[in-house]
Amino acid sequence: MILKFKDVKLKITKNGNNRFWKPIGKFWNITQIKINGEWYNCTLRFIKIDKKYYIQFHHPIKVEKKTNLVKEIICEGLYKEVETSLFKYNLVQYLENTHYINSISYDIRKSIFDRRRMLLIFSLALIPSFLFYLINANYDNIIIHLIAENTYVQTFFFFLTISGFISIFHPFSIRKEIGKEDIKEIAKETMEEEKRNEDIKRSASF
Repeated sequence: MILKFKDVKLKITKNGNNRFWKPIGKFWNITQIKINGEWYNCTLRFIKIDKKYYIQFHHPIKVEKKTNLVKEIICEGLYKEVETSLFKYNLVQYLENTHYINSISYDIRKSIFDRRRMLLIFSLALIPSFLFYLINANYDNIIIHLIAENTYVQTFFFFLTISGFISIFHPFSIRKEIGKEDIKEIAKETMEEEKRNEDIKRSASF
């Protein structure tokens, strides 16, 4: 997205590491300022003085995309400062992925992803229960009568009840053990994440 501030053009590009689902971390998006017809990477600072809002553009540099090497430096430190509205002040922070709303969104999405198995199990319990209610409500308690008249079904539910009671004092479950391939995959993902973080640091610094 390109935003205009008087004589300044700001472009904000999504960082590929910022996934909506399956988030691996919360990274800054790429901010660039247009200077003499070309786009330069820059860092932003947000300043509020009294009831006035300012955005500062720092360290505009040109970076080689493939190697993340710095090709050109316009200046070190503050390049330009512009006054803006409260709306744009917050909008730029949101697009840069540094606004507090971004943090709330990331925490919610990360929490859902981390608890996806629990939510799936909860859904598996909720959906049949809802169907059980609808069928009984519309067909004169047909399932309840079936259970009441079937010894095998009653025995099965009795087993589940006893198992649930035992699990309170001695939890048990069937779980897949972690093998060598799982460990290698976890190590690979960790190394890739560290490499991505290093690439981001290099592209954002001199």
